[in-house]
Amino acid sequence: MKKMQAVLLTGTFAVAALVGGCAGQNVQQGGPLARTDTPIQEVKDLPKWVTQKGAAFSGERRVLYGVGNSAGIFNPSLRRKAAEGQSRNDIAATLQVYVAGLQKQYMAETTAGSMDKSTTEQHIQDTFKQVTEATLVGAQIVEYWENPIRNEAYALARLDIEQFMDIMKSYTAASGQFKELDANLREFVRKNADKAHGELNEELDRRKKS
Repeated sequence: MKKMQAVLLTGTFAVAALVGGCAGQNVQQGGPLARTDTPIQEVKDLPKWVTQKGAAFSGERRVLYGVGNSAGIFNPSLRRKAAEGQSRNDIAATLQVYVAGLQKQYMAETTAGSMDKSTTEQHIQDTFKQVTEATLVGAQIVEYWENPIRNEAYALARLDIEQFMDIMKSYTAASGQFKELDANLREFVRKNADKAHGELNEELDRRKKS
């Protein structure tokens, strides 16, 4: 009987020691994210861009950036692909705000001539949509970082507004009736690119503070 009690006590101490040891660790092994108690901002060698989003946070003019991340993906190739895809999605959201600002300004200034207003608006919307989609294809992944203590990755995408400008300049509508309108639109974009970019940064700052 005493021998059995000794065995039970030994087993109890072993379980207690195991639980205590696990509680003392910051990382919980086995989970898909390998959870830690360390905030991302305190991870050693964390790139500054990981915690930033939106337009030209580096101080560059006429440049857009997007930050994307992926977590819980064990396949390295898929993890990187997912993070890069999210960074491009982030750029797309920012570029849409930029384009919306240009479109609003242009519609306030343009005259449709003999064309009805709805037709003009629809054409301008379609033009910006096509130019935006073509521009996003050229977005470059310029940085990639993996969290050393957690199964997650981050990617930084960069888009030069000059690309948008170049595609805008080369755009031509299939219908000849919009030839003059397209020329005016391209010239407007060229003259107002910097202004729209500045307003974009102001808008993003307001969103971050709200």
